[in-house]
Amino acid sequence: MEEHLEKLRASGRKVTPRRKAIIQLFLQEQGDLSPQDVQEALSGTTGQFGLPGIYRNLEILTTCGILFRVVTYGGERRYALCKAGHGEGHHHHIVCIACRKVGKVSDCLYKDGMMVEGFRLVSHIVQLNGLCESCAREKNDLSALQELRQQG
Repeated sequence: MEEHLEKLRASGRKVTPRRKAIIQLFLQEQGDLSPQDVQEALSGTTGQFGLPGIYRNLEILTTCGILFRVVTYGGERRYALCKAGHGEGHHHHIVCIACRKVGKVSDCLYKDGMMVEGFRLVSHIVQLNGLCESCAREKNDLSALQELRQQG
């Protein structure tokens, strides 16, 4: 928790009871949450928790690198705890399409400033989607499980 609060302070933001409650909720979760999930989980714990305030706080925590926005097929806005440690640098995330568990991927072929297909890369966002080993085993998807083992 302290590492995340330090990221918040380092970005010039205040550590408030609501932000601490949101961070604690994400620390307890293995996967992603919608703003509505956050509102439901925290209702009654830290006073009134209106949806506009939750959206603002989730965006602040995203800007600070504590959370990241998860891309969903339906376009729903969801967030998850960023798995990178303080000062760990550039990375991406992988999300299990079955249980929504989130992992960190450190390998990246793209570097800002490089040329890609005639374009100078100024930034990029990559999210990988797949099945975690547990879900692949549950679904008895042997080919997916073999691919996961070869990658790990």
